[in-house]
Amino acid sequence: MKKNSVNKLFRSIGAVFAAGVLSLSVMTGSAVTADYEDDIAALERKQAALAEERRELEASLGEYESGAEEHEKYLELYDEKMRVQEEEIANIKEQISLLDEDIADLEEQIKGKEEEVAEGIVEFKARLRAMYMGGSDSIASMLAGSTDFYDILARTELMERMSRHDKEMIDDLNEKITLLNNDKAALEETKAQTESKKAEAEGVLAELQQTYADHEETKQWYEAQAEYSRNRTEEIKREEADAEEELQEFIRKQQEELERKREEERKRREEEERKRREEEQRRREEEERQRQLEEEQKRLEAEAQGVEYVPEPVTTAAVEEDTSDDTYQYVTGASQGFIWPCPTVLNMTDTYGYRTIAEEGGASDFHKGIDINKPNCKGEPIVAAASGTVIRASDTGNGYGIHVLIDHGDKISTLYGHMSSCTVSVGEEVSQGQTIGYIGSTGYAYGNHCHFEVRVNGETVDPLNYVSMG
Repeated sequence: MKKNSVNKLFRSIGAVFAAGVLSLSVMTGSAVTADYEDDIAALERKQAALAEERRELEASLGEYESGAEEHEKYLELYDEKMRVQEEEIANIKEQISLLDEDIADLEEQIKGKEEEVAEGIVEFKARLRAMYMGGSDSIASMLAGSTDFYDILARTELMERMSRHDKEMIDDLNEKITLLNNDKAALEETKAQTESKKAEAEGVLAELQQTYADHEETKQWYEAQAEYSRNRTEEIKREEADAEEELQEFIRKQQEELERKREEERKRREEEERKRREEEQRRREEEERQRQLEEEQKRLEAEAQGVEYVPEPVTTAAVEEDTSDDTYQYVTGASQGFIWPCPTVLNMTDTYGYRTIAEEGGASDFHKGIDINKPNCKGEPIVAAASGTVIRASDTGNGYGIHVLIDHGDKISTLYGHMSSCTVSVGEEVSQGQTIGYIGSTGYAYGNHCHFEVRVNGETVDPLNYVSMG
C-alpha cells in the first residue's frame, strides 16, 4: 500500500505541475495571438473594402472610357454634319449676294427709266406750256405762216405727231418700269425665300452646334470620371500595398509567436519527459527499498525461527521504451524539403518577377509567385508543399481570393491563391501532401490557376528555389 501511495502521489504532483505549465503557455500564447488576430482582422477588413472599391472603379472605368469613346464618335459625326451645314449656309449666302446684285442692277435700270420718263414729261410739259402761252396767236401765226391749205394740214399733223410721240414714249417707259418693278419684286421674293432658307439652315446649324457642345461636355465628364477612376485605382493599389506590408508584419509577428509557442511546447514536453523519468526512477528506487525492507524482515523472521533464510532471486522487469509521440516532434518545411503544390497539374505559366499583363492592356507588375495551370484545371487538388500550421484560410479581399497561408517554421511560409474552396482552417496542423483546397479563379484572376508563393520572414522569394515539377 505504501508503494502504491507513493507512486500515486508522485504521479499527481507531476500531472498538476505539467498541466499548470501547459495552461500558462496556452493562455500566454492565446492572448498574444488574439491581439495579432484583431490587428490582422482589421487590416483584412480594410483590404476587403479597398478591393471592393477597386473592383467598382475598374468596372466603372470601362464604362467611362466606353462612354468617352462613344461621344468622341458623336463629335466626329456632328463635326461633319456642321461642316456640311456651314457649306450649305455659305452657298445660300452666295445666292443672296447674287440676288442682291441683280436687284441693285434692276434698281439702277428702274432709276434710269424713271429719269427718262421724268425728262420726257418735262419736255412735254414745256411744249404744252408754250402752246398754252401762245394761245390763238400761235395758231394764227401757224395759219399766217402757211403758204396754202396743205401746208396748214402738214403743220397740224406735225404737232399731233409730236404729241403722240411724247405720249407713246412715256407709255413705253412706264411699261418698262412696270416690268422692271415686277422683275425686282420677283427677285425680292426669291431673296426673301432664300433668306428664310438661310435662317432655317442657321437654325439647324445652331442645333448641331448645341448637340456637339452637349456631346463634348458629356465626353469631358466621362473623361474626368475615367481619370478619377484611374487615379483612385492607383491610390488604392498603394493603400493595398501599404496594408499588405502591414499585414505581413503582423503575420511575421504571428509566425514568431508560433515559433515561440513551439519552443515553449518543446521545452514543456522535455520537462514533462524529465519529470516522468525522474518519477519513474524514484518509483523504482522506492520499490527497491521496499523489496530490501521486506527481504530484511523475512531474514529476521527466519533467524528468529532458527531456519536458514534463502533470498529470493531478484528479477528486474524490462523497462519498456516509450515510443509514443510524447516528445514534441515538429519537422519544418525547410528541413524536410518542399513538394510541388499541384500534383495533377504539371504546367506553369507566369513565373516570379516582373511581367506584362495582356488582359490589362499591357500593364506591368511584379509577380510575387508562380502560376500553375492547364486547360480545364478547375477543381484540381492543391496540397501543402510542406507540413506546418495554417495561419490564413479565407478570402480576405486582398486579391488572392480564397487562399491558404501555411507557416512551416524557420520563418518560412507558403501561400496558395485563387482557390475555388479550401478544406483547412486557421490553426490547423497540416502534413506535407495533404489536400488544402482546389484550383479556382477567385480574387484578381484571369482564369483558373493556383498562384503559389514562398515567403521568408514575410518577403516573397522565387518559389522555384524550393519546388520543381520533376
